[in-house]
This record gives sequence, C-alpha cells and structure tokens, in this order.
Amino acid sequence: MRGMFYLGPLIVLLSACSHKPYGRLCSGEVSTLSGQVTGQSQAWVFDEIQRFTVTDKGATVQSGYLHSTNRSLYIPSATTAQGFMAQRLSTDRFRIIDPARDAMVTWTCPVSATPL
Repeated sequence: MRGMFYLGPLIVLLSACSHKPYGRLCSGEVSTLSGQVTGQSQAWVFDEIQRFTVTDKGATVQSGYLHSTNRSLYIPSATTAQGFMAQRLSTDRFRIIDPARDAMVTWTCPVSATPL
C-alpha cells in the first residue's frame, strides 16, 4: 500500500520529462547555394532536438542524428538518407541542402511555447 504512494508521483514525473516531437508549420526560402532566392516553401517541421523531420507536399525528409564537434563553432549537421545535408541553425530555423541541384531551403518556424 505504501508503495502506491511512491509509484504515483514517479509515473507523473517520468511522463512529464518525456519529450514528444511537435510539428510547426514553417515558412521557407528556397535559394541557390550562393544565396540567390528562387522561391518560397511551406512545410511541417517536427523538432526532436537531436534530429528533425520535414514534411512538404507529401514528401518527408528525416535529418538523422545531428552532430557537431563544437556547437559553439560549428552548426549541428547530418547527411540524410537521400544524400542531402540537414542543418539545425537555431531552435526555430532548419535547413536542407541539395548540392546536386544547387539548392537549399531554409525554414523559419514561429516561436511557440513547448507543449505540456
């Protein structure tokens, strides 16, 4: 019986600490690698801190595990399964680069409070 008093708060604490990815509808700028703007984009970005997923018009790209040898000097990046480079520029900015097509898309997401 006393164990129930300890088990209840433990379950509440564990569920409160779990991180669930949440999607945000983000506006994006399509450009060449040299920075010339060629269009606009809108996509859902699901942020999972160490990785992110972008869904745009039915196509989904998963960044994979983002890493950096020194986060104060280098942008956390990964190579996707499709061969793109994925970058987390900040908590609200994400980029996918396709060097074969001389293109990149940088999404800026609205700032939102972390869901409970």
